[in-house]
Amino acid sequence: MPTLRGGIFPRLIAMMPLLFPLYLIRGSAFGFPVTLPEVILGFSFLYFIYRERAWETPRIFLVWPVIIFVAAAVLSTVIVPQLSYFVDGTEFHGFAKALGILKGWILAPILYFFMARFYFQEKPSLIETSLRALLLSGTLLSIYALYQVWTGDFSTPDLRASGPFESANYLALYLGPIFVYGVLSSIKEEDGFEKILLIFATLICGGALFFTKSYASWIAVSVSLLISFLLFLRKQAPHFRLAGIFVILLVLCAVFYSQADTEKFKQFFDFTNRSSSGVRVQIYTIAWDLIKQHPFLGIGLGQFEQVYQTQAVSILGTAPFEWVMLHPHNLYFALWLNTGLLGLASLGYFIWNAIKWIFEDDSKQRPVAAMMLLVILIHGIFDTPVFKNDLAFEFWLLLAML
Repeated sequence: MPTLRGGIFPRLIAMMPLLFPLYLIRGSAFGFPVTLPEVILGFSFLYFIYRERAWETPRIFLVWPVIIFVAAAVLSTVIVPQLSYFVDGTEFHGFAKALGILKGWILAPILYFFMARFYFQEKPSLIETSLRALLLSGTLLSIYALYQVWTGDFSTPDLRASGPFESANYLALYLGPIFVYGVLSSIKEEDGFEKILLIFATLICGGALFFTKSYASWIAVSVSLLISFLLFLRKQAPHFRLAGIFVILLVLCAVFYSQADTEKFKQFFDFTNRSSSGVRVQIYTIAWDLIKQHPFLGIGLGQFEQVYQTQAVSILGTAPFEWVMLHPHNLYFALWLNTGLLGLASLGYFIWNAIKWIFEDDSKQRPVAAMMLLVILIHGIFDTPVFKNDLAFEFWLLLAML
């Protein structure tokens, strides 16, 4: 293994989370669509290969569950037809979409994973640098979201804070793990100016997370923090842990109580009509039926939108509440349908080994990163993290740390 030489490059790799949300800046290179983080990542990876003479130590990349997952994703791209049709006869260029997803949501984040993992192993202090950069990116997005709340200038039809994204859920998916990091780091940090900054940034992210009105995110964050106080903070005095658990439960109750008279909250328990929960019941029914039809290879990378629309009526026996659905609103269904059983199993094995850090007595930040990953896994029961540019980078960054 080559030794880590001095220089600013490893620190720049650790600070790359600042760029994750900038995937919204798009362009083209040699006729192919690209995003700003992908361009920077591409040049960085080439320099990484040269700098670390990676051709002499290929074991840098021999992380077998990741290699198997990539192979499954490539296979799930190959099986996609060039052209298919929506239910109204509109053309769907499935293979082009699969290639775009393979590039932006799988290969690019995994290339970053290899670089980050290498430098985190050589210099573990860079993990903290990377987490602080991620917190800063979340804080900037949160300031934008809170500005929307302040001015009433929302970009979503349901008047939920979304920042620069088209959906409030996208912002909540990104902020959930960051908020957990902010809370746990604020507790661990010794008194001083840095602790004040951490608390301030965490409060901003928490405020934005509240105004996303993402119930799934609130639940995921609360469960992760409760487990944190039971396991991660087990060295703390019993009264401190009990007080923390009480505060978390109190805040969670207060947050949901603030929604008690809203239409969204009333629909939360409506599983039969055209509500958020009712739509999810239909989506899960369709997704599970598709899995039973295609248990080994799935339906192909990025094909859920088209297959859902053309098969919804035959599976449900009636028209769905929603005709346009990009994802199955469940991370595990999404992995199975997009990358097949092999992709689900390989990534699941890798995640299981990473999440074990929750139970480790480590003075560094790895247990914190494991708690952040837990937020993604819990939120993934109700929504589809990972399958989006910034969310994929965030996910693979945490795996690199673990």
